[in-house]
Amino acid sequence: MTNKELIAELSKRLEWTQAQTSKIMEDAVSVINTNLANSDSINIQGFGLFETKRRQERMSVNPVSKQRFLVPPKITPAFRPGQVVKDKLKKLSENE
Repeated sequence: MTNKELIAELSKRLEWTQAQTSKIMEDAVSVINTNLANSDSINIQGFGLFETKRRQERMSVNPVSKQRFLVPPKITPAFRPGQVVKDKLKKLSENE
């Protein structure tokens, strides 16, 4: 589902215009981005947890030259699905 399709679906369900829904989506993404930039987590009940994780520095190898190099530490965004999402996915995999 693309962002445009998501906005169209939410607009229909909420009975809002697509412009209103688009503005809400932009603001929600902005709040999430701001909190992640401040290393704060965002827990959306029934959906999941957005958080940042610090990756340690590590050694890596260039597959072409076989040369080893140090990959510096970095902070990456992470998402942990909530129990509701996990349960729905589990039901899908059981039906296959």
